[in-house]
Amino acid sequence: MRAADVIVVGGGVIGCAVAYAIARERLSVVLLEGEDVASGVSGVAAGMLAPVSEAASPGPLLRLGLASLALFPDLVAELRERSGIDPELERPGSLRVAASDGEARALRERDRALPSFDLEWLDVAAARQIEPSLAPGIRGALFCPHESHVRSPLLARALAVAATTLGAELRVGVPVRGLVRDGSRVCGVETAAGLVEGATVVLCTGLAAGQARAWLGEAGTLPIAPVRGQILSLAPRPPALRTIVRSGSTYLVPRRDGSLLVGATEERAVFDRRATAAGVAQLLGEAIRLVPGLDDAGFAGAWAGLRPATPDQLPLVGPYPGLDGLVLAAGHHRSGVLLAPLTAQLVTGLVLGKGLPEEAAPLRPERFAEVRA
Repeated sequence: MRAADVIVVGGGVIGCAVAYAIARERLSVVLLEGEDVASGVSGVAAGMLAPVSEAASPGPLLRLGLASLALFPDLVAELRERSGIDPELERPGSLRVAASDGEARALRERDRALPSFDLEWLDVAAARQIEPSLAPGIRGALFCPHESHVRSPLLARALAVAATTLGAELRVGVPVRGLVRDGSRVCGVETAAGLVEGATVVLCTGLAAGQARAWLGEAGTLPIAPVRGQILSLAPRPPALRTIVRSGSTYLVPRRDGSLLVGATEERAVFDRRATAAGVAQLLGEAIRLVPGLDDAGFAGAWAGLRPATPDQLPLVGPYPGLDGLVLAAGHHRSGVLLAPLTAQLVTGLVLGKGLPEEAAPLRPERFAEVRA
C-alpha cells in the first residue's frame, strides 16, 4: 500500500477538521481513531463558540478565537453540502450575568477594556428583556451578540464524512500504539492492525505525559493534563432561554431541540469520565440560581469529558522539535471546538511547507522546555 501524504491521529473535532482541510488540498490522508469519531471529549462538549466570554483578558486566545469564529458560517454551509450533516450552528449571542455588585463592576471594566467587540453592558431591566426568566436578584449582564454554538459531535462527524468525500480514508476502531521512526524522521505509525506509512503524522489526541513517552520515546513528553468537565441536560417546558447565559464558571446553552445544556465543572488531574452526584448537584444548583424556573425542568442526563489542558491554557500547534514529520495539534482544553477551523488551517499550512504565521507563534510547542525528542 502506498504511503499516505498525511496521517492524522485522533478522531475528535480537531483531528476531523485537520483531515478535512488537508483533503481539500488534494493530499492523501488517513484518519486513525482508536474508538469512534467524537468518542472522546468532542462527543460531550457543549460546542460553545464564545471567544470573548472564554478569554480572561486580551491576548492570543482571544485573537485566535475570534479569527476561528469568523470561519464557522462558511465552513458549516460547506459541510452541510458535502456531508449531508447539519452541525446546528446557532448564533444567539451570550449574556454574562453579574450575580453581585462586584461582578457587575468587573464586567463593566471588561466592556471598557474590549471596546471593539460590540459588547454592551445591560442593566437589570435590559437583561431581563432579553431573557425574562433570569433571577430577579441579578445586577445586570454583559451582552456579546456574536457568540454562537454548534453540536460538537455533529460537527466532528460532518468533518469526517466530508473528508471521505474528498478521498480521505477513515479508520475507526484502530488504536495507534506509537510512532515509527527512521532516526529523527517520522515515517508512519504502528497500529493494532499493523504499520501505516506516511510522510507527515499529525497528532490530534489528548495524550498525557505518560502516554506521550510511550509514543515519543523516553526523552519525549507533552505538557498536557486532563481536566474533567461534567455537563448535564435539562428539558424545560417551555424552553427557558434563547441566548447562551453564563455566570462565573457556569453556562447554560439552549439547543435547537428545546433542551438546555448546563456546564461545566473543572476538575484537574481527574482521569475518570464519570458524571458524579457532587458534580450534578453543583451544576443544578447554579442553573436554578440563575434561572429559578428550571426547578421544574425535566432531567435528561449527565455526562463528563476529559479536556486536554496545557499549563498556559493555549494549545500545542506546530512541528515537534527534533522529530521531522511530526506535527502537534493538541491540548486545546476548553477551546477545541472553537479553534478547530483555525487549527486545521494552521496545520495544513505546515504540511504544505508554509510555516506557522506570526500570529500563531504563541502556540508553538517549543515554548515548553520539556517538548523535545
